[in-house]
Amino acid sequence: MGLFDAFRKSPKERQAEEARKRAAREDLDVYSGMRVEVTSGDGRIFLVARLSDLRGDRAQLEPGANGSLLTWSDKPQPVTLRGYSSKEGRTVIMEGTIRMGANRLWQAERLGLVEQSEQRANIRVGTDLMGSFTLIDRPSVPEECCQIKNIGMGGACIGSQARRDVGDKLSVWVEQLLELEDVALTCQILRIDNRKPGYFEYGCRFVDLSEETERHLFRAVYALYHGLY
Repeated sequence: MGLFDAFRKSPKERQAEEARKRAAREDLDVYSGMRVEVTSGDGRIFLVARLSDLRGDRAQLEPGANGSLLTWSDKPQPVTLRGYSSKEGRTVIMEGTIRMGANRLWQAERLGLVEQSEQRANIRVGTDLMGSFTLIDRPSVPEECCQIKNIGMGGACIGSQARRDVGDKLSVWVEQLLELEDVALTCQILRIDNRKPGYFEYGCRFVDLSEETERHLFRAVYALYHGLY
């Protein structure tokens, strides 16, 4: 009888059941509390949020201070969620749908794990912007000019003639971006990506950003990603 019941189910019901089984196998609950970037089907970033109340293949998304750049709708929309699991030490990519919920929360449904990798957890946008930075722990060191090679919610690649060390913390200012005008971004050098005579490129992650700074950063990254500059 169960076999005939399975054939009588609609494609939507079968898809929902498969999603629930997949979520149970993948044990997605371990990612509850993870901060994620949410992108639409065409790859546009529109939301940075925290996964909460993750049960099976469903969860809530709590937008950060930056809010959402997507029009609220009851209609489920296909999305990709990308975050970093500190428990597993790796990037996690999930797909699913989201729709408007109560109290300005988004409801995520039909979540499924797409990939776990060692890649960075945030999308980066390539730029040719100029900026400057100072060393937080050594304020007596003069301010240095730099190039912003790429930038995202998680960090940036900074090119400079100044020789700095892995672990150094910097205050970075980005020019030509209205959203980041007079906003200092605190970051830490994780690695030296490129070395040439008199030139270095540093892979940096942002640290200790306030909600206000995150909101400015999110809108700046969104504007760059969509070619608004």
